[in-house]
Amino acid sequence: MRHAAWLPSLLVVFVLAAPLAMAQTQPAPTQAAPTQPAPTQAAPTQPAPAGKDYIIGPEDVLDIQVFGSNDLNQTVFVRPDGRLSLPLVGEIAVAGKTVQQLQDHLLAVYEKTVKGAVVTVIVKEIRSRPVYFIGGFAKPGVMQLTGDLTLLQATSLVGGVVAEADGEQGFLLRRDQKIPIDFNRLAQRGDLSQNPKLEPGDSIVVPLAEAVYVNGEVKKPGAVKYAGDLTLLKALTQAGGLTPLAAGNRVDILRGGAEKKDRIRVDVDRIMRSPDSNQDIRLRPNDMITVPQRRF
Repeated sequence: MRHAAWLPSLLVVFVLAAPLAMAQTQPAPTQAAPTQPAPTQAAPTQPAPAGKDYIIGPEDVLDIQVFGSNDLNQTVFVRPDGRLSLPLVGEIAVAGKTVQQLQDHLLAVYEKTVKGAVVTVIVKEIRSRPVYFIGGFAKPGVMQLTGDLTLLQATSLVGGVVAEADGEQGFLLRRDQKIPIDFNRLAQRGDLSQNPKLEPGDSIVVPLAEAVYVNGEVKKPGAVKYAGDLTLLKALTQAGGLTPLAAGNRVDILRGGAEKKDRIRVDVDRIMRSPDSNQDIRLRPNDMITVPQRRF
């Protein structure tokens, strides 16, 4: 009986002590050390999507939705005359209107026949604000302006000017104007006088540069971009200079058209030894320079 009397008390003590023991034996939840936010990389600038203040133009594609009447939902093409045709509306001129103005006009028409109508106008494709990139760009082609964009911003979107381009001779065609653009001053020096705001219909042109070609015993054979003051020594320097095996006294320049080429023999070693008494050779576009190997 004495055992029976204290057994329930012992059971109560065990039940109360068990959770405490489990709490002491279980590992405490580890608190993660505060992490530093990862440095964010600026997303490349993209033309902003067309908003409600976007001005609709010819050849734009619009998605018109009328909630409450699916039969009135339309994807329509703005004709070159700036007009389109819609059910219950008929012919309507939309070019020159903002998206919000067109949406308000359609709502005023449709709510007369559709109870609780809600109209949404979305510009599905912009085709009325083209800017053309021609020539020495990484991704030449057409870009549609959806908002304000400068030449520098737009150039970054088309991959920049390629190495083979003559960036100093770029230009912008705007209506009947030809505006010179020096992309070297724009990109390398940040010259904002070369950074106009673009307008629909602009054409930006960067001609591909003419070149001379360096072969043989130079460290980086290949094409060298031609500039008006390019000389033989400058071209060889841009090609990495002569190799230890080069015969600098027997450098040849091939010059001329496909039918006839003249060979000009130049002693580059002599020019480098006595530049005052031996004039450097001014090059012409498409000159081919060959540096032979020394004879052993």
